[in-house]
Formats: sequence, structure tokens, C-alpha cells
Amino acid sequence: MELGSDQHPDPIRDAMQDLVYRAVKVGSFAVTGTQVYAYHRRTQARIAAEQDHRARRALNAQIRAERDADRARWEPALDPGWLRRAHLLEAAEAWGAALPYTDRGVPWYDPAATNAMSRCEERLRSLHPYAMARYDRLRSDGLESAEAMQETAPLFARHPHARDAPSVPRPALEAATPGHSQGPAAGAPDGPGPAELSSAGRAVRPCEEDFPLPIRDVLAAEARTIASSVTQVPATSVVPRRSPRGSQS
Repeated sequence: MELGSDQHPDPIRDAMQDLVYRAVKVGSFAVTGTQVYAYHRRTQARIAAEQDHRARRALNAQIRAERDADRARWEPALDPGWLRRAHLLEAAEAWGAALPYTDRGVPWYDPAATNAMSRCEERLRSLHPYAMARYDRLRSDGLESAEAMQETAPLFARHPHARDAPSVPRPALEAATPGHSQGPAAGAPDGPGPAELSSAGRAVRPCEEDFPLPIRDVLAAEARTIASSVTQVPATSVVPRRSPRGSQS
């Protein structure tokens, strides 16, 4: 039985969706790291204000459990063999897991996490130099690591060695009128066809045509979802963690 036309795979669209998924995941790892850091700060403030010794011990145990769970996700990045084999999302996930533990001004600071985060950035530069060049520029401009990675995340949906083409003005399509030739003028370069133009006459990139929402809107929605899930966790319970993919025992 033949498959209907709507059942045939579309490799181009599938590839585009994979690229957008990759960008969203990179952004979500940075958002999660920021939320975990904020969560630790709130818990530490509660410990400082808590008078009951049993409650203080419970909160300290909670922070230790969080730290151990996150360590299991970033510690593999200290292994050069693991890092050489890590694909982009594995390196980005380890980077995000290490992020909350790289601030020297907090009690849960871990110098090994700083080392792991730096190694993950080197791996990401190797895997996607285009996006990481933007990350490095933002960092040199003074942005914090998490903010710079969130700003950079959409670029991970592009080719690792992409180059921004120079802006080239294109003549607008003339309205179709009786007796007017629809072909390009002699000697003039072909402009974008009707299918490549938006209703406003602006050239549409494939990613804008294939997906109804800009990738920045997708990342913003992902950030709101993560923030909501973290704030809804009871403060006296340990936040459950998913088993890391690719981590070593």
C-alpha cells in the first residue's frame, strides 16, 4: 500500500527541526543552571535564618544532595576521553550543570566545576565555532556566562562554520499587469521568487518559513517553563533529578 503524500518524510524539515531543538536545549541548560544557582541562594538564606537545628540539618542535606546530583552530570567533563567523544548537547548539559558551582563568593563553590565548565566551553568551540565566537564576544563585553549562553543559543541552530553574507539590495518584484513581462530583465540577476517573499515583500529565510514562531520566542517559553517548575518545588524537599545521559559511574 502506498503511503499518502502527507506521510512521506521531509528530510529538510526534519533537519531544521533538529537544529532548532539543539538551540532550544542549549538555551535551556543555561536557564536551568541559573535557576539552580538562585535556588541554592534561597536555601542558604533560609539556613542562615533558621533557628531549629533539625531544620538547618535538613536544608544542608538538601544542598548536598543537589550538589552531588549536579556533580554526576558535570564531572565526566574532567575526563579528556569523555570530552573528546562528547557531542554538542552532552557538552552543553555538563556546562549547565557546572554553572551554579563556579561562583567563588558562595559556600557551594567548587573549583572542579569551574575547570569542567572551562573544558566544556573548549569542546563547544571545537564543535560549533560560529556560535561560540559570539559567546566569547559577549563574555568579553562583560556579560555573565549564563546570560551570554542564552543570547548565543539561537546560533546553535545554524551551521558550525556559517558566515554572515553581506547585505545585497534586491529589486522589488513588479506587480503583475497585463502585457508586463514576468521574466527578469535582460542582464539583471534573478531575484527571489514569490514563494521566497513574505506578504510585505521581504525575503523569507527557510527557518522563518518552516516554523511559525521565531526561535527566540521558543527559548523564552522554555525559560518560563523551567522557572515555573523550579519555583513550584517545595523548599524542604530534594529536587528530583533525571538520570544524566552519557555520564559515567
